[in-house]
Amino acid sequence: MVQHAINGVGSWKAWMQTAKESRFVSALPAILLAFTIAHLPEPDGLTPTSMRLLGVFAGVIMGLLTCDYNMSVVLAVALLTLTLTQSFMCTTADGRHIECDRCNSMYEGESGHWHEYKCDPIGGSFDVAVSGFANKVSWLVFTAFHIGKAVEKTGFGRRVSLALVQGMGRSTIGIGYAICLAELVLAPFIPSNTARGGGIIYPIVESVIAALGVEPRAGGSEDPVGGFFSFVAAAANLLSSSLFVTGMAGNPIVASKAASIFGIEFGFSEWFLGACVPGLLLILMVPPAMYVVMRPKVDFGLLSLDIHQQYSALGPVSMDEMKLCATLLGCLVLWIGTPYFGVDSAVVAYMAIIVLVLINILTWDDIVKNHKAWDTFFWLASFIVLAEQLTALGVTEYIGNSLSRSLQHASPMTSAIALSLVYFLSMYLFSSISSHVVAFAGPFFAAGHVLGCPPRLLTILIALFSSMSGILTPFSTGSVAIYAAQGYVSQPRWFMYGLAMSAMMLCTTFSVGLAWWKILGWY
Repeated sequence: MVQHAINGVGSWKAWMQTAKESRFVSALPAILLAFTIAHLPEPDGLTPTSMRLLGVFAGVIMGLLTCDYNMSVVLAVALLTLTLTQSFMCTTADGRHIECDRCNSMYEGESGHWHEYKCDPIGGSFDVAVSGFANKVSWLVFTAFHIGKAVEKTGFGRRVSLALVQGMGRSTIGIGYAICLAELVLAPFIPSNTARGGGIIYPIVESVIAALGVEPRAGGSEDPVGGFFSFVAAAANLLSSSLFVTGMAGNPIVASKAASIFGIEFGFSEWFLGACVPGLLLILMVPPAMYVVMRPKVDFGLLSLDIHQQYSALGPVSMDEMKLCATLLGCLVLWIGTPYFGVDSAVVAYMAIIVLVLINILTWDDIVKNHKAWDTFFWLASFIVLAEQLTALGVTEYIGNSLSRSLQHASPMTSAIALSLVYFLSMYLFSSISSHVVAFAGPFFAAGHVLGCPPRLLTILIALFSSMSGILTPFSTGSVAIYAAQGYVSQPRWFMYGLAMSAMMLCTTFSVGLAWWKILGWY
């Protein structure tokens, strides 16, 4: 009897240990959160479909933080769930947009006649689920990975990175500043932060990391050296984007919304004038701040001789490197001249990949075997679908409207700070900076206008936070997704670092920034 009890206890402990180690058990908090939100009573302005979508989205975020499944697996399950529950916005045969669970239902027309919403609820939902794979941002990121592969394969990235380490590589922070400087110089001329960060800076950063002998550790554990350079590069990309109206594709939208709602001009010079003091200060703060947090350890005394030997061993520039340089130079010219040539940045990057294959820099096997590119392509496209559907089903509009009502008794200055802070944090709901701007810049400016916020103050806050808020998550924009996908920083820890960096950005903006804008007379 006693032995039977002991065996029972042993079996129970074994079962508990198995459950503890189960990946499915690690996903239970995300499943419970999604189920709970999806079944809450919908408030005015939202529908049951909106609540299901919001619940699944919240479950995805929780899943990324707690469960052991790959990010792409989490998103694949999310898209499948939304497809089977018909929780997307479908398009009918006559071009109407309705919630997918209303397909094939009847409605009364203006003439009093009854009509049917002709669409396939499951098939239409699946069309929406895979629509992100046709998004240009997804393709821009995908091609940026292959450009990085070409830079690595030819040895050009290694040559540039070794020269960079020799020139500014007397310290880890020095290389961090070199990355920031490169972003800062290119930002006014390349209006796509993903093209700039993913297509030009990322291959150099990755080559610097490789030159230091660093690789992602087995099991996905982070490496402080690779993590430092990846995170600094991501932050530098976002901060440089915030400094110039031409630094990011969504910035002109902010300027145009401010002009239409507040009646103010916020062009290149005025944007940079307002952003320069807090923005440049933050760029100076990022490398030392992340060095203190991550504590990367590189012995540059022992490394300098090795770097010099490695650089000498490269020999003269090869023909493949010259062909690659010519291709990248062509990309740079087309990216800078996008307003004049009318060629989208994603098309330029796609064209570059085709050229690199045709001139034998890359092979088709290189494309097929670049698993990081395909993995990132999948999960980024999935996030874009979720973000677009949150807007289509009214979730983002509901948040904006609720905001203005909750601040109706606050002072104009308090309202401006509160609106900008919520705007910053709302980036958690998006996988694209431009989508964030399109969805929320107008509603938040409109709320600020109703609440009497100082126009130039609210405009510069929204302008800065449109890009800066991208540091919150590893999926906020293409350039950040590229760095996060390298594996030097785990997904949960990226969220933690992002929150810490966001706190530094907010504190600097609401202290130094406000003092500077007071001097300018903007409030």
